[in-house]
Amino acid sequence: MSQSTYQASDMEPKKPQFGYKGNYGLELIIDLKGCDLTDLDKAKLQSFFVELCDLIGMKRHGDPIFWEDTSDIPHLRGVSGFQFIETSNVVCHPLPILKAVYINIFSCKEFDTNSALKFCLEYWGASSENHSTVVRV
Repeated sequence: MSQSTYQASDMEPKKPQFGYKGNYGLELIIDLKGCDLTDLDKAKLQSFFVELCDLIGMKRHGDPIFWEDTSDIPHLRGVSGFQFIETSNVVCHPLPILKAVYINIFSCKEFDTNSALKFCLEYWGASSENHSTVVRV
C-alpha cells in the first residue's frame, strides 16, 4: 500500500497567465508639470494618442473621445481625451492654467513604461514629472 502527501496549494486551481508577468495588466500614471499648453487643441491631443500608441505597440480602437470643459472652474478648463486601445485605454488631461498634464496608460499587454514616460515628457515639454507604475492583479 502506498501513501501520497498533498499540500493545500496542490489542490488550488492554477491562476491564468495574462499580459504582464502573469498578472492582469500594468498601469502607468504620470503627472507632468511645467508644460507649455498654449497650442493645446483636439488635433494635438489626437496626435499624442496616435504617436504614443504607435511607440508602445498598442492598437487603437476608433478615434479618441474628447471632453472640453468650459465651466467657471478655471483649473478644470481645457480639453481632455480618452483613447480606447485593444487591451484597455489611455487617458490624458491637460490643464493649461496649471501647466500640467495628467496621463494614465492601462493595458493588459506589456509595454515599455520607460519609453512611454520619455515620450510623454518630450511631447508635452514638461519641466518635471512624477509617475508610478501599478501592477493590476
